[in-house]
Amino acid sequence: MKRIVMGLLSGILFITACGQTPPLTQPQPDQPTSTSSPLPTADATRTALPAATPTATLSPTLTPTFLPANTPTITPTFSPIRSTPPTIMLHRSNNDFDSVQFLKDMIAIIKQNDLKVITYQDIYKDPAITAVEKGHLFIITIDDIYLRYPIHPSILEMIQLLREAGYPAVLGIITESDYAYPETATLLKELSDSGWEIASHTNTHANLGQMEKRKPRYIFIEVSASMDKIEKVTGIRPITLILPEGQMVDDAKFIKRAKIIWAVGINEGITYNSQRDFIYVGRQGPSVNAEQTFKVLKKRFGF
Repeated sequence: MKRIVMGLLSGILFITACGQTPPLTQPQPDQPTSTSSPLPTADATRTALPAATPTATLSPTLTPTFLPANTPTITPTFSPIRSTPPTIMLHRSNNDFDSVQFLKDMIAIIKQNDLKVITYQDIYKDPAITAVEKGHLFIITIDDIYLRYPIHPSILEMIQLLREAGYPAVLGIITESDYAYPETATLLKELSDSGWEIASHTNTHANLGQMEKRKPRYIFIEVSASMDKIEKVTGIRPITLILPEGQMVDDAKFIKRAKIIWAVGINEGITYNSQRDFIYVGRQGPSVNAEQTFKVLKKRFGF
């Protein structure tokens, strides 16, 4: 009996155990296998942005450029003692000398030797030119042009020859009175504007060497009065004095007081000190002809 009862109880327990079916769970697609983190809500799914993935940015490889070391500029040093450019002294034609033909021949020689014609004013503006272009420079001066009178026809021809050649000249002007002949003043202004130098030849063409012995103070008046009148015509105050008769004074203090820089005589003056604020230079008059004169210039000025 006891065995029957135990068998019935075992059957009942087996049947009961078999009747309890565990609940079925629908599989979720793409569900993460980890159960430790909660699934994001719908709102979070809409607003959440994917995490930024760090991107490696490659910097361009810089190749160093090696620049050459700064090379110092070597400035040539010139001696202050300079050679005076060969300088010819001309006047109007007369019965004994044809200045126009002489100048025509001299221009041909200047061109043949490839010389550069300059003025004292050019040297003042560029002091190194007489060192840099030594042996290649030339100066032409024409004296005794009176401001109060018409310019002599032969000098007008000489001016025309030089203009055609493209050469400037240094013109020595005698001013005398306060009157300036209109055509003369107009031409001098034109020449000055085109690079010619209008120099003082004093007011009355007085020999300053002789004046120094009698009335030395008058030297300043003689020079400065001329400079005032020339400046009134050209607008440029002269810095060059063409010495009448080529005569230099023993004491140049009154010429310096007039602020003259270049005193142009005849004798000596084949070199000058470029560091001084007052300079005397010489020049050469014509010989028999232009060819012979050029030989004399070469021998005297050494170019």
